[in-house]
Amino acid sequence: MAMSEDDDLLEACVGRLCFVQPHAHYEPPAFHRRFARRDYRWKVGARMKTTPGLQCKLSHSMFLPDCLGLGPDARWRWQGIPIALMTSATVDILPSHQNFTNDVFDGDASFRCLGVRPRARLKALTPLFGNLSLRLMVELLPTPKLVMARQFRLGTTKVTLRANMEPSSIFGSTKRPWCSLQVDLHPADTVKLMLQPVKNFLGMQYSRSIQLTPNGKGVASGVAELPANLTVFGASGLPGSVPAKLRIDSLKLSHVITDKAPKRSPLPTSVYLRASKKIGTSDLISVIPGHWIDPGYEVGAPGERDFNMEIVNILEKQLRGNGWNVLRPDRECPDLSWEEYLNWVSKQTSKGIPVLEIHGQGSKADYRGFVLGVIGDANAPLNKELAKDFGYFQMDWRDLAVPKRGGVVLESFNSDEVLQMAPWHRKWSVRRLANRITACIERASSENRLSRGIILENDREDVILALDEQTKGRV
Repeated sequence: MAMSEDDDLLEACVGRLCFVQPHAHYEPPAFHRRFARRDYRWKVGARMKTTPGLQCKLSHSMFLPDCLGLGPDARWRWQGIPIALMTSATVDILPSHQNFTNDVFDGDASFRCLGVRPRARLKALTPLFGNLSLRLMVELLPTPKLVMARQFRLGTTKVTLRANMEPSSIFGSTKRPWCSLQVDLHPADTVKLMLQPVKNFLGMQYSRSIQLTPNGKGVASGVAELPANLTVFGASGLPGSVPAKLRIDSLKLSHVITDKAPKRSPLPTSVYLRASKKIGTSDLISVIPGHWIDPGYEVGAPGERDFNMEIVNILEKQLRGNGWNVLRPDRECPDLSWEEYLNWVSKQTSKGIPVLEIHGQGSKADYRGFVLGVIGDANAPLNKELAKDFGYFQMDWRDLAVPKRGGVVLESFNSDEVLQMAPWHRKWSVRRLANRITACIERASSENRLSRGIILENDREDVILALDEQTKGRV
């Protein structure tokens, strides 16, 4: 923790994002990194073994905290460790006159389904128990089982030790062991070698995966059984020796149907417009710096992204001083996906909680002679007040995802000019812009806040107007 020179507030970090605390009582949320290509995953697959028949599988993964989304405080509803709930259903399809042990296949035979085999398991996605760094998985179906794993590296090879523990049960006259050990070796990203002692032999499975398409892959695997009293490749010479069994096991194909959060459709415009008139009936407002939430390749004009953040940090401080509770999903959930953010925006604005994105752009992004302006429904109270200071940006606001969901995008500065500023000029410009935006928010919400007994004496407006006259509205 470091002290801020300006405000004597502690510095806080959420993941790799560090910032000065917005207020003295701020407590940063728990942070757990996202797991790429696992969110909301639906996957289909087919597995062919050397014996006749086919296994078809449909699997679904849900991940906490992602599947519960953001709460009204712009933080994940689930604040515990990240957990995956993985469910699947497997169907075995065999020739009608065959079973699992018969190796004879008649190409003219009809096929039959042997029923559906469900599977369900919970998996902790981060290591537990401090330095032990154990990864836990609980198998729920078809047989309850607890798996504890420990990962480490030997050079470039990733090694996983697993202990599989399950309740002892009796099938016929054979009692199953309650615990077994397994070693997984990953000498390369696409290669896996699994070793597991079973009764009087050592089981070994080798698999190699090949990425066939961006969302599909194939996995070929082979199996070897190595007895304790081993004869290599069946060569005799030792009394009572047992030959090793080597065979190709299976070929599996899988395809990921979707790995993104479902993006919900916008509500009718009239819903957002009616809700926008509630601004100030509560103290909640959302202010977000542009290009900080899941930006991908859209990082804005040169210098824009950092300036967006500087404006929002000062704007948040000023709004808090006026009694607002400012929500910042960019800070509370740094790994938020774009789809999850849009779903949250729609929920906020439909409740009458404003969502304001601060942006800027360079002169080269000139759109019909405009660089600055408001992008949003011109009938919303906040947008009307912002337009008095910044004008309207001449494009159809329905073309952008946030305004289409009741939010507003404010193109508030020319980033080309920001790049030329001296440090003192930059700091002054940030505060001036924050002052102007704060004044617009207070004007838009004054009627509803006044009805709640909130009265502000805003002496900044005259100064802002004088500055605008001197600078001709430019930053």
